[in-house]
Amino acid sequence: MKWKVIPTGIEELDSMLGGGILDDSIVLITYDTNSFGWVLAIEIFRSFLNRNGFGVVTNYSLPYSLLSKYAGTVGFDIERAGRENELAIIDIFGAVNGVKLDYPYLYYPPHIDASTFLPKIVEVYYEILKKAGNRKPIGLTIGMDGFAHIFDEETVIKLLRRNMVLKEKAKFSENRERPITVMLMNRDRVSRSFISWVSHYSEHIIDFEPIPRPGIERIIIRKSLLPEFEPSEAEFLYSRGKMRIRNVEKV
Repeated sequence: MKWKVIPTGIEELDSMLGGGILDDSIVLITYDTNSFGWVLAIEIFRSFLNRNGFGVVTNYSLPYSLLSKYAGTVGFDIERAGRENELAIIDIFGAVNGVKLDYPYLYYPPHIDASTFLPKIVEVYYEILKKAGNRKPIGLTIGMDGFAHIFDEETVIKLLRRNMVLKEKAKFSENRERPITVMLMNRDRVSRSFISWVSHYSEHIIDFEPIPRPGIERIIIRKSLLPEFEPSEAEFLYSRGKMRIRNVEKV
């Protein structure tokens, strides 16, 4: 079976990944507490929206106002994008904590509990896809560590496994654009076992590691299932709302 490869729109990153991102795949971005790794996720997400994509943000970790501030730091206006039907947000954080805002692009699954979570979120997701039309769905999960905090790691792993089964069935039974999903995960908040399981189900893994200089991190491409991929690292620079990747070297 030949898989479609879609560029991220970030030239240096595409080169490191072996050409881009596999269609219908998961891109896992991990980082530590003080990292700007989340900036890369937003830039990938925004790049897809700019190329006839439709965004679905699943928010486990932040109040909506704080989520908007993070995006605004890199010049991405979530409210404008939502009102112009470029994205929708499944606000699990708001649903769990009883904070529900009256914006047409915010969705709140009812009565969050582990036993019914997956069918409820799938129902909301399909409702959102009606807005997407023929645009490419690009998902952004914020973040897997927040998901593990709402339930527990073992439960989240079981839910992830069940979702992979549903995804596999849908691949052969539904005639629609398949999604790409970028998952954020703070390594400081979860166990090594949890990281291992989420990594197992991810086609691409990008790790951020700190170095002593402020505003600069190591970006390491740990995994890509593309045949042209070679593990590599580079410097990730962030300043004044802008990111850069430079000095790509083979590991």
